[in-house]
Amino acid sequence: MAENTFVAMDPMSMILSGAAYKIWLERKHPHVPKVSEIQEVFRSMAPSEQKTALARARRLAGYGKAVDEAVQTMKK
Repeated sequence: MAENTFVAMDPMSMILSGAAYKIWLERKHPHVPKVSEIQEVFRSMAPSEQKTALARARRLAGYGKAVDEAVQTMKK
C-alpha cells in the first residue's frame, strides 16, 4: 500500500463473523446490478463472448429458480 493510502473498514465486520457479516451486508446493502452497467460491459465484449456470457447467465438463472423452488417447497 502507498504511504498515504487509507482503507475504510466497516465496524460491523469486526463484530460479526465472516459468514454472519456477509448475510448482514447483503440484507443491509443488497447488490442489485444496474442494467446500464451490464450493457457497458457487454458493449466491450466480442460477439462470441456476449453469447457465452448470456448462455451462462441463463443457466445460472435456471439454477437459481430451481433452488428457490426447492426451498419454497421445504417450507410447506
